[in-house]
Amino acid sequence: MTNTKTAQVARKIEVAANIGIVVVALFAVTIFATRYLKKRSTPRQIQVGDQLGIKGDWKAGDKTLVFALSTTCHFCTESAGFYRQVVRRCAEKHIHTLAVFPQSVAQAGEYLKAEGVQVNEVVQAPLSELQIDGTPTLLLIDDKGIVKNVWLGKLHENAEEDVYLKLSLSRALSGDLQAAR
Repeated sequence: MTNTKTAQVARKIEVAANIGIVVVALFAVTIFATRYLKKRSTPRQIQVGDQLGIKGDWKAGDKTLVFALSTTCHFCTESAGFYRQVVRRCAEKHIHTLAVFPQSVAQAGEYLKAEGVQVNEVVQAPLSELQIDGTPTLLLIDDKGIVKNVWLGKLHENAEEDVYLKLSLSRALSGDLQAAR
């Protein structure tokens, strides 16, 4: 009989140990999966009301138009005509313009010069610092560095109109539009 009781106690201990192992394993998998999935999730995109994550001369005017671009982005190149026009209109109204590139300032300057886009300031920064994961992205920033508007990707004509509207600029003349495209 003692042998049977010992076997029953041993069996109960074995079952309890197995349950404990399963619980600990599930807990470990949950922790690992949560951390792994958080790292793999899409980064937060910059939104209206956010503080821009780079230093800028926001006091250079009431508004700053920020162009987040890349020298390797074909949508940026395809949009260069619009950028030339809006930058020219910004200069007429003393609206500060800033281009941010992940590439060096020298490479960015060469790219902008080749495209005929003359901004007030060029900065090199990882786009992740701006909470941007794609180019082109345009941001309207107030004099405190707060995002007022965000435009993502290559803009269609109605979105281009919205940029002009939010900047309180007149649209380019039809002859300018044809040259821009």
